[in-house]
Amino acid sequence: MDGKQKRTEKSQNHRRKGIMLGVCTLIFLGILLTGCFALGYKGVGAPGPTVPVKKPEPRQTETVKKEASGLPEQKETPVESFQKKHENPQQTAPQPAAVQPLEQGKKYSILIDKSDHKLYVKDGDTVVRTWGCAIGKGGLGQKERRGDNMTPVGTFAIDEIDDASGWTHDFGDGNGEIQGAYGPWFLSLDTEDLSQGNWDGIGIHGTHDPASIGTDASEGCVRLDNSHLRELEKVAYVGMPVTIQD
Repeated sequence: MDGKQKRTEKSQNHRRKGIMLGVCTLIFLGILLTGCFALGYKGVGAPGPTVPVKKPEPRQTETVKKEASGLPEQKETPVESFQKKHENPQQTAPQPAAVQPLEQGKKYSILIDKSDHKLYVKDGDTVVRTWGCAIGKGGLGQKERRGDNMTPVGTFAIDEIDDASGWTHDFGDGNGEIQGAYGPWFLSLDTEDLSQGNWDGIGIHGTHDPASIGTDASEGCVRLDNSHLRELEKVAYVGMPVTIQD
């Protein structure tokens, strides 16, 4: 009886130890799992928190305007511009038309501005030629007497067109008589109403000294470059109005 009882007690002790061990194991596993979940641990197969997936930003294409990126606009180099003109000749800007020749027989008029040293050929109100000129050494103002080196102010008419290619003049500078001093032509102006006979000999003519054009250099006449004078003479006529202003 005592041996059987001892075996029974021993068996019961083993069962109790097993139960206690199982309980302890369950408690340990429970504590372990609780800690893991508290720390955000995901077990195998366990669903984790959903993280939103950020879509990649679309890449900018070559069509984006440079103003949006803040970059300065790139200009064509001279070489690129030259190549483009030759590849696309129709895009080349048209050239201005050449100056049209003056028409003989047309009633042009002349305006001379002393302050600007310019002679204008006009067709009505339209200026068709602009040339530099020289005026009297006296500068601005009205001519009053012979020898004052002034170019008269007013409106006069051409009364003679003379071939001056053989004329000479002594300017009193010690160089004596100068051949070609008046250029190829002398367009004489009728200044009688203004001078009342006290002076005359005023006209438009050429020069032996092209460097004087654009200055106060003459004894009262209006000087033109000889090439411009030849062009003017072709359309000049007796009675042609010439206005001279300061």
